Amino acid sequence: MSLPVRWRKAIRDLRQRPGRSLLTVLALAAGVFEIALVLFAYGLLQPELMNMYARTSPASATLNVEPRGGSNIPYDAVVDSLRALPGVALAEARPLIVARVRRGPDEWLPALFHVTRDFDAQQIDLFRRDRGAWPPGPGDVVLERTALQVAGARIGDTLTFRLEDGREVRLRVAGTAHAPGMAPAWMEHMVPGFIAWDSQVRGEGSGETGQLRIVAEHARDEGYIRERADSARALLERGGLSVTRVNVPPPGEHPHAGQMAAFRFLLLAFGILSLILSAVLAAGMVHAFMAEELRQVGVLKAIGATSRQVAGIYLLEVALLAGAGLVVGLAPGLWLGRAYAEFSAGILNTDVSHSPFPWWVLGVVLVVGMGLPLLVSLAPVRRAAAIPVREALAEPSPPLSRLIAIDAWLRRVAWLPRPVALALRTALARRARLALALLLLGAGGAAFMAALNVSEAWNEAVKGDFARRRYDLVLYLSEPASVAALEKLWADVPGVARVEYWPGANPWMLDAAGVATTNVSLSGVEPGSPLVAPRIVAGRWLESTDDRAVVVNQAVALRGATFAPGDTLRVRLRGQAVAFAVVGVARELAPMPAAYATRAAVLGATGRSPDSSRTARIVLERHDEAAQRAAAGALERACERAGLQVAFLQRMLDARQAILDHLVIIYSVLTMASLVVVFVGGLGLASTLTLSVLQRTREIGVMSALGARPRTLASHVWLEGLFVGLLSWIAAVLITVPVSWALEQACGRIFLKAPLDFHLSPRALALWLLLVLVLATFSSFHPALRAARLRVREALDWT
Repeated sequence: MSLPVRWRKAIRDLRQRPGRSLLTVLALAAGVFEIALVLFAYGLLQPELMNMYARTSPASATLNVEPRGGSNIPYDAVVDSLRALPGVALAEARPLIVARVRRGPDEWLPALFHVTRDFDAQQIDLFRRDRGAWPPGPGDVVLERTALQVAGARIGDTLTFRLEDGREVRLRVAGTAHAPGMAPAWMEHMVPGFIAWDSQVRGEGSGETGQLRIVAEHARDEGYIRERADSARALLERGGLSVTRVNVPPPGEHPHAGQMAAFRFLLLAFGILSLILSAVLAAGMVHAFMAEELRQVGVLKAIGATSRQVAGIYLLEVALLAGAGLVVGLAPGLWLGRAYAEFSAGILNTDVSHSPFPWWVLGVVLVVGMGLPLLVSLAPVRRAAAIPVREALAEPSPPLSRLIAIDAWLRRVAWLPRPVALALRTALARRARLALALLLLGAGGAAFMAALNVSEAWNEAVKGDFARRRYDLVLYLSEPASVAALEKLWADVPGVARVEYWPGANPWMLDAAGVATTNVSLSGVEPGSPLVAPRIVAGRWLESTDDRAVVVNQAVALRGATFAPGDTLRVRLRGQAVAFAVVGVARELAPMPAAYATRAAVLGATGRSPDSSRTARIVLERHDEAAQRAAAGALERACERAGLQVAFLQRMLDARQAILDHLVIIYSVLTMASLVVVFVGGLGLASTLTLSVLQRTREIGVMSALGARPRTLASHVWLEGLFVGLLSWIAAVLITVPVSWALEQACGRIFLKAPLDFHLSPRALALWLLLVLVLATFSSFHPALRAARLRVREALDWT
């Protein structure tokens, strides 16, 4: 069965131009590849990130309790009473023990034990077996699967843990568990683990915190949850327990929801940018292809073909090219999209093995891959099909008036070398082709630079925030110690330049009705302290004359109706409401609510003595990692000799790295997007320059007949490519400014509750300029070589 005439004509045209057809297919395949990669990764990750936390049956509220009179907590009876409360669907006891694990001779990392009654009958904040033994025995611990690397351990190893009272216990790592509701251990720089109810860790001096978790029947209604939490609190207090804290997190929101939302936003944003880039790429390819076919159109119409028949043939050719582009680009895009989704899921402590295949992505890619080239080809095909025979058969050339204007401008810049002037004349004469090339490379360059700009904006935000925290170590003791005893420590710690003791508390912030809403970290600092210099965005910093004044960060301001200078921050301290006058608002990197008051005000509100402290902030003479590590080890030994139990010792460089580790997923999507854009942009530039030379084959033949040497012709093509690249760089800079600003604003508000400062990276500008010039050079190599090797007769006979 023979094919219809139109099909045979379309296929023969494509086969007669294998080089141009291949370039067009590769360019279209690049667009398909990019959109498939980004959207498929988004389609796999989106449902998993939205649903994984819900599948863990997260606690609606968590209540920390203490027994009165030193007795033990009757967990079974308490849990049964909570389950009987109206509106409580589930209740479970999950005590916590804060400890530290030995990583090196003088290095201890924070560790957190979750005491679990029945590993096979969990109801709340579920985790599941990953590898190794299950459940753990009295001398075992099951680590969260991401904690092995942080602890520097393997399954079967024995780790040493130090408890609150200084007692050390050795536990065997029996296995690992997967807790998708937790952040990865390497991101938090801590070691979470799960121990049995009869674990040898428990007992007097372990510092165990009694904890009860409930799930409300209406788990998405925060008001309803708070009512159930209040009822639970009243019930527990009537039963003889002291409730020290009630935590009601945002319903159904993962602890790292802001990080995940920022990641999904960037992935989707670059997916849309990929779609735009693909549209521009398809438009450029189709426009160039139709420009080559004008003489063919004239021949067809001369032998009797109608405009509709001609348009049908060339739309069929575009469809064949688009179909080939889909075949070439779809599978690699989906494969790499899945690989990237799996990589990102690992960073977020989840997996995509349960994610359904995102059929909508396949539909979008098919529509984009087939529909977009056809859509952008409608106008040039219609225009070409309607062209008169005489005009179609004539040698295409720019309007004479345009050439006259360009020549007049070039005469005014007579200092330009002749080859450069000729390259400019050629590039500027064909405005449509130049505009498409500039739009393609401009969009690609804008996306590339926007990725680097956002990445550097994050780095600058981290750098600036820690530059305002001018201390190197933070020491937290298990129990308050006298300042005099602490002062004796510093002689044994090398390089200590200054120490300050900041009292602190974590009170509940109260709303206008006196209802607790969220915890706020309250720190007492001396107004003239050189150790802290927050960025004040409204109002002022603390002054020595302030009494009960406070500076809040932007996270506190966002949680209040109108927190601003002149407002009042009310918190609950020692069971009583305490009011602080807000005198300033600071912008900090941390998304958690924090407030600063004078040291005297915090001591007075908490009822503590100024002669003792649990915390110390230490400034060293040198601030590098080696100095911080040496001082931390010496401080550990000094506290041990003095009989002081260290609850937590933080190096600020580690704290900074922890923040950067939280941004790994952000950096990964930005890196992926920039690499894909470079690939697509380079292929688009190569295709554009090659097709440009092919369109000018007869022109090159005329130049050669007039005496132009092969080297001159090749340099002419190369200079034209460089000129187009430079113009596209200018266009990319203009486009990337608003794009970068929008992405930086949105990412900051999603993740940090405050916009990132606008940052236009000089490195990004220089790097894209270099890449454009390199791409232009490599892209023009083959066209320049072809132009140099063309024979005059061959060039003049070209159609």
